[in-house]
Amino acid sequence: MNYPKKASIELINEVQKALDDIVFGSIELYVQNRKVTQITVRHIKKTNVETRKTPDIRTQDEANIKIGIDKQ
Repeated sequence: MNYPKKASIELINEVQKALDDIVFGSIELYVQNRKVTQITVRHIKKTNVETRKTPDIRTQDEANIKIGIDKQ
């Protein structure tokens, strides 16, 4: 199915605007009955924050039990 020229230009402009609005992310075009019905823009926020590994609770409890036994 061919879009009328005006509709094709408008669709290209909408996709171009979506591309201009993102730095990291994706654009999805939804098609229904051979026509683009939706443009979804997903933004991704990059981060440099590192997470620490929290100690395993069982390991910590086992360490406390061993200390308690040594004290007796």
